[in-house]
Amino acid sequence: MNRQKPDSREVLRRISKLSSDAEWSPDENRESLAEAGIRATDVTERIVQLVERLKKESPLHWKARAAAMRQSLLEKVHSRVTSEASGLSRSQLLDKVKEAIARLPGPAGQQYAVAFRKFEEATEDDLRSMLEELAIVAEIEKDQH
Repeated sequence: MNRQKPDSREVLRRISKLSSDAEWSPDENRESLAEAGIRATDVTERIVQLVERLKKESPLHWKARAAAMRQSLLEKVHSRVTSEASGLSRSQLLDKVKEAIARLPGPAGQQYAVAFRKFEEATEDDLRSMLEELAIVAEIEKDQH
């Protein structure tokens, strides 16, 4: 039996051949690779590492990270605001919105106050939604400073 390890091309050829033989069980595939001097776990670990590295180097990886960060932020803010605003009266909700606007840093607070200058007329659901939005803006502003 030849103890020399095959090159990459030979390994991939053997893997391709093994995967096309539907009659072989996974154990038989591993045994065949072992007979060729190849540990199946080494091959799979290297492939998984390569895929992970390529995903991180991908030009689209930033989108996946951004989407995950966005989802995390939304979940965190939603649960916090929901617990803080549950059971509050309309006047208490209005006070919370005013406080949240006042806590925003200069330009962000001014822009929000102008954009929603008649928020006192909003429904309670809209006020709760505004509290969530203000919490998100505050988190973003906090992360930028």
